[in-house]
Order: sequence, then C-alpha cells, then structure tokens
Amino acid sequence: MKSKTKKENGFGDYLKNQNMTRRSMASCEKAVGLFLTWMKGQSIAPEQGSYTDVLAYMKYCQRNEVTQRTIQNYLNMVRHFYNHLIEQEEIETNPVTRIKIQGVKRKTLYHIFQPHELHAIYNSFETNRLTDKRDKVMLGLLVYQGLKTEELGKLEIKDVKLKEGKIEIPGGRKSNARTLQLEPHQVLEMYDYILQTRKEILERSKMKTEKLFIGLDGGSGVVGFTHYMLVKLGKKYKGIVNAKQLRASVIMKWLKQYNLRQVQFLAGHRYISSTEAYQQNDMEGLSEEVNKFHPLG
Repeated sequence: MKSKTKKENGFGDYLKNQNMTRRSMASCEKAVGLFLTWMKGQSIAPEQGSYTDVLAYMKYCQRNEVTQRTIQNYLNMVRHFYNHLIEQEEIETNPVTRIKIQGVKRKTLYHIFQPHELHAIYNSFETNRLTDKRDKVMLGLLVYQGLKTEELGKLEIKDVKLKEGKIEIPGGRKSNARTLQLEPHQVLEMYDYILQTRKEILERSKMKTEKLFIGLDGGSGVVGFTHYMLVKLGKKYKGIVNAKQLRASVIMKWLKQYNLRQVQFLAGHRYISSTEAYQQNDMEGLSEEVNKFHPLG
C-alpha cells in the first residue's frame, strides 16, 4: 500500500478541522490522491500547481469519461487541498477558486439586496397585530444575522442574551453553532417581544414551551410565520423571493467586510467551500479560457 506523504497527512488534519464526517474525509482524500498522482505523472509539484494545470486535469478526467457532476466534486475536494496549502503558507492563492463546471445545476442566484435596502425592508414592516411584533423580531434575525428559517424554529428563550446583546444559534446537521451580535434596535425589539408580546401569545394559546417563536394557536410553525411575513413584505418590495434570498444578501454583505473564515463562522457554514460559493456567484461570468474548454459533454 502506498504510504501518505507529509503533505497528505497534514491535509487529513485540515479536513478534521472542517468538521467533515469520516466518509466525507475518505472521499476527499481519495479524490485529492488521484489528482496528486496525475500531477506527479506530469512532474508538477503540488505547490506549483496552476490554474492551467487544474484545467488540464479536468480535460484528463473528461477523456476518461468522468461525469460533469463528478468533476465538480473533484474540484471542490482539490480546492480544499489548496486551501490547506494556503493555511500552511506554502502558496498564496488557490488555483481552483475561479473554476466552475458548466452544465452542473447550481444554487439559485437571487437579486442581492444592499445593506441599506435590508434596513429599509426591516423598517417598513408594520406591527399592527400581536403576531406582527413577533414577525418583526424574526425578520430582524433574517436581515441582520442571516439566519435560516429552520434556525429560527430551533431558537429558545435561553439562546437570547439580552444583557450581552447577543444570540446563540444552535448547530444542526448542516450548520455550526455560533454566537452573533444583535443590532442595538434589535435588542430593544427582542426585550419587548420576550417580556410582553410572547407572554401574551402564550396566554392566548394556553401553551407552555421554551421555543422563542410561537403562534396564537399554540403551534411553532416558523416556516408558515416566515412565509406570511414575506408575502406581506412582497407587496411593498416586489423583488423579495424568500428567506434564502435575504440570507444570501447578508452573506454577500459580510464578504465585503470580513475574510472568508470570519464569514464562514458568521454564516454557520460547516465547510469553507459553502462560503466560497457565494463569493463565486458574485463574479460576472467565466473566464474565456474556461468557456473555451467547456462544455464537457
């Protein structure tokens, strides 16, 4: 059996720090192993790998009838390897960063709201009813902290730290736990919601629960609450599609303010590649060389 190099052993430690499952780690190490074997055959040291070399490897995979989806997976894994080399300060840039595969279904691209637009959306939400006050607190967590709808549903009273002006977001199967700062006006809204609005909703629903967001009928269907709230907002802002669009807008804002690792933490992404996907979607088009190489089919 071929023994691992020092670089490959270090890569294993990097993958552990990305919170990957054993199965994902094994798949990643196998894919990177195939790439490094090809690189060795071309007499190219890993740290000398260039954008052109990665494109050549893609062509090699194509000639061997590897599917576009699989090639995309290979690229994601090789991207991890080069991020590892960046962490080790062996290289400065990742040659895989700007490469995409055409013909592979990607995340939907939404209209991205600018920070001032997100703030305007929040301020425009009217609170005429009891449940509107609850919904505005939820909206604040969408447009300022970029929470997912399912994360809203997991929140409990204990997760809100009013004195510190922070909120603790529980982790899940696909996301990491994190503690996020609340905006000053959110702290006031949250204080009023917990001490008054939520108590009144509890009394009306005759329900006992630690869930932060609940309904008048005793339910905690955050998906339904969010849908109604966004439909209401959509009457004023025609560009609003869903909660994912608001989250994408917040993440794009963060990418202009912080480095990738910081944004990964704020967004709760398990893998840095999830954060990079937003960065890539912000780029206009693909390079001429990649377009010339594609389609793979």
